[in-house]
Amino acid sequence: MAIAVVIFVIAYAMIAMGRIPHVLIAVLGGMAMVFLGVMPGHEALEHVNLEVILLLAGMMSLANVFARTGAFDWAAIKAAQLVRGDGFLTLCLLSLLTAVSSAFLDNVTVVVLAVPITISICRALDVNPVPFFLAQVFASNIGGVSTVVADPPNIIIAAAADIGFLDFMLNAAPVGIVSMGVLLVALYVWFRHQVTAAPENRAAILARDANSAITDKPLLIKSGIVFGFTVVGFLVHELLHVGPAYIAVTAAAVLVLISRIDPHEVLKQVEWTTLAFFIGLFVLVGGLEYTGVTVEIREWLIDVSGGSDRNLAFLLIWFGGMSSAVIDNVPFTATMVEVVKGFSDGSSGISPLWWALALGADLGGNATIVGASANVIVVNLARAGGYPISFMQFLRYGAVISVLTLIVSTAYVWLRYF
Repeated sequence: MAIAVVIFVIAYAMIAMGRIPHVLIAVLGGMAMVFLGVMPGHEALEHVNLEVILLLAGMMSLANVFARTGAFDWAAIKAAQLVRGDGFLTLCLLSLLTAVSSAFLDNVTVVVLAVPITISICRALDVNPVPFFLAQVFASNIGGVSTVVADPPNIIIAAAADIGFLDFMLNAAPVGIVSMGVLLVALYVWFRHQVTAAPENRAAILARDANSAITDKPLLIKSGIVFGFTVVGFLVHELLHVGPAYIAVTAAAVLVLISRIDPHEVLKQVEWTTLAFFIGLFVLVGGLEYTGVTVEIREWLIDVSGGSDRNLAFLLIWFGGMSSAVIDNVPFTATMVEVVKGFSDGSSGISPLWWALALGADLGGNATIVGASANVIVVNLARAGGYPISFMQFLRYGAVISVLTLIVSTAYVWLRYF
């Protein structure tokens, strides 16, 4: 147990510092669990959740093919034109578009596609894109609350608790909707005077031909049909007795087949480093579970909460939120699912503790640059585009929206489940 904790703490600290790629730390930490005798190799493999890996790979592949059609560029231009080039309203619409996209596609993929589009729109309007980047990353994490496939922590939680797509959406989406309302109010207070576009620049964006952004209409039609069936499959997967992971992988394979795209080209765009990070992480957390560390954490939470499920749910929301602000919410969630499993074993239905964990991990990740994978990616892409965002600049806005949405989550869990 002591060796497992030491390996885990060192790995977490190195992930938080960010000096070495996260994937290398996670993989080497996982291998250290095996080489130092914390658990045998076959136990390590049993802790790797292949459904999570397959679901991520399938959704990344679907999003990659969809992006080749130019649909995301078309949507961004149309959004700007819909509000007559008004800077603040464009900011709001792009944020809503990001949130909705992040509810049905992996939000990391969404922000990767959104940043270059945002830079293009902001240059046309001649406004500072940094408020747009901040708004979109907050919106991606808020939108990512709503469904199983939207955010990596949700995928991990749903796989561990056997929560279906529809159940997850019905329980989590209301928080996402209210939180988006809170975000839009905050954006009005923060940025309404910073994104004002000049009349000539508004005229320029109105003159752009949005339809020219569509580069492959036949592929767009095929992608739309396959994606529609994919969403339906997610909604009825319990009736089909097939997990979301298998639906996503099947949909991706069908789309690549009918679009006649070289599979190598699609697979090259899959974030294999992210998948390898998950595998290493599962093994790391498996070492804690195998040695009984998660049982000790569970006992500590029971003592602090006084044994009350309501207090425990509130503790998970805020402990999860604060922890996810300091470290990436993926390793935090991977650790805590083993803890929450012990509380919910034997309970009838889906325990409210799972929703508390999901809301805390997802929304707490908005607080800092290192809080969520989408945050890190947006900041790096913004810097590469010539628009650096400092840690403190992100924190100034992220901490506020994180606290506000955690308050919304606490009220929701209290009113709905207790």
